[in-house]
Amino acid sequence: MKITPATVVLGALCLIGSGVNAFVPTHRHQKMSVVDRGSLALNVNLPRLELPGAIADQLANLDLKNPNNMNDAEYRSYAGSAIAGTLLFFLLPGALVSGIYSNLGPVAIAVLIDFSFSAVIGGGLAIYLSLRSDSIGETVREYGNKLLSAAQDATGLGSFRYDLPSAVTDIMTGELDLLNPNSMNEKDYDGYSGAAVAGTLAFFLLPGAFLTGAADVLGQFSGSALIDFVLSALIGGGTAIYLSLRNDEIGATVNKGGAKLLDVVDDITGSDPKMLE
Repeated sequence: MKITPATVVLGALCLIGSGVNAFVPTHRHQKMSVVDRGSLALNVNLPRLELPGAIADQLANLDLKNPNNMNDAEYRSYAGSAIAGTLLFFLLPGALVSGIYSNLGPVAIAVLIDFSFSAVIGGGLAIYLSLRSDSIGETVREYGNKLLSAAQDATGLGSFRYDLPSAVTDIMTGELDLLNPNSMNEKDYDGYSGAAVAGTLAFFLLPGAFLTGAADVLGQFSGSALIDFVLSALIGGGTAIYLSLRNDEIGATVNKGGAKLLDVVDDITGSDPKMLE
């Protein structure tokens, strides 16, 4: 069977109805059921949605498989193929058409300048406030400690600590009447570190982004990325879905590639096997 515009559009509709939703975060109100697949390793949260009858009938007319009738293993391969097709098109022809690669240089420069300003101004101010020996310093360190603890819980990273040179600490404790980070206990040091991170991020996202022009550059980049993703979902994902639904060796090969992609994601994330109902 030849790939025609109709089959690509039909594949795109299937992608919108199922494959793309694999990128959507799971909401708390959705019903979850844990599925033990053994060697299947269905660790990626794959939403399974029924395609409308009109689309399913068209698939039958084109001698293609109906995703509604697939078992979990077949559906996993089908969804993985849709994701793989979207990603491949996104990184290669889609990126060239949308101009993402040409925007990478300006984006990197803008982010670097924004981060530098943010670390010096936002982070520097937060560090000064966290090293005060009064109630203001205690409050800032308390919030910084909470932020750092939340980040460590989310990422699994541990605390790190390094001593400042004596030339710096002498100025802190002498002229500025601030606390010496080298002499802090673990709780206060984590609060001081968290405050520095929070100040940098806050300045980076708000005034820093506008003062350095990063907001405009990132806005243009986001627009290009959106165009790239839409084209990739419709063309790359749609074509991959069509190929994966074929009842021949081509379909089997594409489905095998889709399953392999999800296997890699499973190995990286190491999450519990789950599937949306």
